[in-house]
Amino acid sequence: MIQALLSGISGMKAFKSSLDVIGNNIANINTTAYKASRASFKEMLAQTLKPASGPSSTTGGVNPFEVGLGVMVASVDTDQRQGAMLATGRETDLAIEGNGYFALSGGGRVSFTRDGTFALDAANNLVSTSTGLYVLGWMGDPNTGEIDTSSPITADSRISIPVGKLALAKQTSVINVAGNLDASAAEGDTYSIRFTIYDSLGLMHDVEMSFTKVANQTTPPYEPTWEYSISCPDAGASPVATGTITFDSLGHSKVASIPIAITFSDPNGSTQPLVATIDASNISQLNGDSTVDMTYQDGLPTGVLESFSVDRYGVVIGRFSNGSARRIAQIALADFNNPAGLARSGNNLLSETPNSGPARFDAPGIGGLGMINSGFLEGSNVDLASEFANMIVAQRGFQANSRVITVSDEVLQEMISIKR
Repeated sequence: MIQALLSGISGMKAFKSSLDVIGNNIANINTTAYKASRASFKEMLAQTLKPASGPSSTTGGVNPFEVGLGVMVASVDTDQRQGAMLATGRETDLAIEGNGYFALSGGGRVSFTRDGTFALDAANNLVSTSTGLYVLGWMGDPNTGEIDTSSPITADSRISIPVGKLALAKQTSVINVAGNLDASAAEGDTYSIRFTIYDSLGLMHDVEMSFTKVANQTTPPYEPTWEYSISCPDAGASPVATGTITFDSLGHSKVASIPIAITFSDPNGSTQPLVATIDASNISQLNGDSTVDMTYQDGLPTGVLESFSVDRYGVVIGRFSNGSARRIAQIALADFNNPAGLARSGNNLLSETPNSGPARFDAPGIGGLGMINSGFLEGSNVDLASEFANMIVAQRGFQANSRVITVSDEVLQEMISIKR
């Protein structure tokens, strides 16, 4: 009877632990990126009262005579299934669609989470709003926007997005000139245009380009010809480039591009010389008014970072007041050989354990890692209906084991009463 009493107690303890797990799941039904847990049971040791014996020439074999000593919790396993995507509309709320974890750091320690509730702090660092831990990733080159995702991720690999502070300018490198030169113009007639370009510091410089009709060729193929002269007042009085443009019988330019190199009289610290290419392939010579003009140049004045967005690959794209966009940073994701082996640290954080294996960092969408959904958060994956059903089973199991204790107590009482 004492053994039955102890087995009943072990059953009550096991089902009490199961109820603890179920209660925690239900409590976290709305916790961001929470993963439900499940308690599994296993029997304790069994007492062998009579060992098994093999068959003989006269009798068959006998199975062992064993009595179990109760039950215990074998493990508490985590359900790694994806939670639902919940739209928030906040640019800094991020959800991982697929495998992986965000990496956060604080105090020199790296933690992991699926909770992407992020925001910028007073120093423009991207942080977790609940813990203040820094979000880790790779920063882009401030000049080119290139991001080296092969560099290792450490506790210092924080992401900074200096909204309102980072300034950007772009030097002109491509100029498109298009339009018509009047085919009926007389020899010596000149047509000029003026446009603006930008140096590497975002300063504007005027450029003048003039076209002068010259005598048609007197020998085949009799191609119409115009001379061009390009000058920049900030580079002195001399032209920075001269040459000729010839046209075929259909009036199409036979000069595809014109290279220029401008060295400013006052370089002011900008890149010298300013090297650019003028696309002249869209200049025509047809009968009609001269309409040639600059249609496009890729230079930009100084602009300040006004806003940013995060794409599916975790790239933070900054948008500047001058209309340009540049890659600012890229968020890193971590993966493990055994994600179920991670230990819960509270505050929706997880930490490495010997059974999870070390973290492997990579960009979203690479090596089996999931993609990023900006403006969404991952919901809890708790199935409330299943939890209620499991709770009923655990409750009945607890009650049944309590009856074992009650019956064992009554039998012991009867045995004591025999002596009376």
